[in-house]
Amino acid sequence: MTVDTRTQNAPEPDRAEKTMGSTSRRIVRVGPSSWIVRPRMVTVAVVGAAITLLLFLLSVGVSDYPMGPFDVARVLLGGGTRIENVVVFDVALPRALVSLLVGFGLGMAGALTQRIARNPLATPDILGITAGASAAAVAAIAFSTSWGAWLADLGIPAAALLGGFATAIAMYILAWPGRRANAGIDPFRLVIIGVGVTWMLQALTTYMLTRARIDDAARAQTWLVGSVSQATWSDVWPSLIAVSIGVTMVIGLSRPIGVLGLGPDIARGLGINAGRMTAVVLVAAVVVTALCVSAAGPIAFVALLAPQIALRLTASPQPTPLASGLIGAMLVLGGDLLCRTVLPGNLPVGIVTAAIGGPFLIYLMITMSRKATV
Repeated sequence: MTVDTRTQNAPEPDRAEKTMGSTSRRIVRVGPSSWIVRPRMVTVAVVGAAITLLLFLLSVGVSDYPMGPFDVARVLLGGGTRIENVVVFDVALPRALVSLLVGFGLGMAGALTQRIARNPLATPDILGITAGASAAAVAAIAFSTSWGAWLADLGIPAAALLGGFATAIAMYILAWPGRRANAGIDPFRLVIIGVGVTWMLQALTTYMLTRARIDDAARAQTWLVGSVSQATWSDVWPSLIAVSIGVTMVIGLSRPIGVLGLGPDIARGLGINAGRMTAVVLVAAVVVTALCVSAAGPIAFVALLAPQIALRLTASPQPTPLASGLIGAMLVLGGDLLCRTVLPGNLPVGIVTAAIGGPFLIYLMITMSRKATV
């Protein structure tokens, strides 16, 4: 087995590549196989993983029995006392794991939808996937003793998954390109339809809240803000399944997903069925988003922020799903830490991400407007 590592530099990168950074990369060959390794992306991934681990340990350590990161690591490795084990494993660890997994899943799902639509605004929040999952989950929470009992019997994860799939199917049918199925879905049409579906489902959710009992409505409203404060081990498993499905698909279909982001014409020229691959990626994004929403509620703007931050840090021409997942995990873990240590009243993490995401959305719109006028 031989390994051949070399650096390639494009002699004349085009304008898009110049704005995104250096095109320097290394090609690693092991026998007949070869991989393209981008040093900057690897550096960002390693640093991001280290920061995520630190935030995770800090999140576990913030409780009524405070511990430092090294103490938390000692307990997780089996060296804690009885009290420390109870505090870490029964109270603090589920919340930190849900924050980590939900943030990673939402960031990864946002990168996938932005790639297939080739639009930075095409996130599960905008496309109606989150709204559909939320509407079904609210029905299961607020009407568990009446007409929504069958959804409650399925459980919130299954109800959210059902709502997300129903919304995605409706949106895909409305955006279907007709006879030109192999050309893929028009990104502009997909976003416009997604915005309309989102507002319709939010109106439906608001109507259900006005018709529910006051205590059920209050519980559903708290969940709708996006919070990990009540996370238990039962909330860990849906988000873990979501991340496992997403990571497996991203790794297994890395080449088709990367080609799909270049546009349907290039994808078709390279032998990729754009319509079929778009459907596969959309299904994966729906599953990941719905399961993450069922665990922590619709935490706003993570799916928008994480891919765009990762895009700028890695100097990549397209959002990278795994790097976006790391940034998403950092956003939710860091936001939850702020809510528990700095901000008053133990606010839900969704308020922090919304406060950050709103100005970033304005910046993104201004940037897109300037590029369109050049």
